[in-house]
Amino acid sequence: MPVFFIQSHDVVDGVITVVEPLRSHIAKSLRAKPGDVLIFNDDQERRYQTIVTQITKHQLQVTIQRVDAPPRSTCPPLVLAQALLKGEKMGWVVQKATELGVSTIAPLITDRVILKLTGKQADTHQARWHRIALEAAQQSERWTLPTILPVQTFQQFLEAHRQDHPIVMAEREEGASLLTIHCSTEKPESRVTVIIGPEGGWAPKELKAAQSKNWAFASFGKEILRAETASFAALAILKARFNT
Repeated sequence: MPVFFIQSHDVVDGVITVVEPLRSHIAKSLRAKPGDVLIFNDDQERRYQTIVTQITKHQLQVTIQRVDAPPRSTCPPLVLAQALLKGEKMGWVVQKATELGVSTIAPLITDRVILKLTGKQADTHQARWHRIALEAAQQSERWTLPTILPVQTFQQFLEAHRQDHPIVMAEREEGASLLTIHCSTEKPESRVTVIIGPEGGWAPKELKAAQSKNWAFASFGKEILRAETASFAALAILKARFNT
């Protein structure tokens, strides 16, 4: 059953009021009717088991039957920094990364990306990625929505993450396996960041810049993976490693 995301202010006295566009989706696309069971998550990480009580042209109301807290996770927040990919590939990465539980997605402009988004074009793509992430989170019954950062350059990402220790996935570079590479997760605010390059690979100066920050390097071995495949593989390995 999909989970629908609402704001905590939509909950008043044990009743959730759903308005457009989610109302239409539930009432028309899913053909919900009074008595049906629906599940909602709010921005405070609360999950509501509900029963539909009223559907009108302007709103849908459900009565809360139970409120659940999120289960404890052993996995630190996962951050995916992904160089922009052309066509539908970036949308696929956002969708699958959301299904795999990432907390944050950072779209990057690197030297060899083909899709160099700026201004309104970047805003349009980001709005689309938000919709894709929302749909994927609902389908996979996530407790939270991932944060999708504004498009930024690789240099901007370097400067913003000076104190972090991300893992750069790089082909033909000597690097450790994601199964064994050190991940500093002792502090409560610790997160694991993995950075994936574009279809054309990393430029030498970008690798040198990452090395100057003492960022870790990892690889998948001798095989050269497509950029979108590398994202899925890296996240899946890290999820399995942290037993989630």
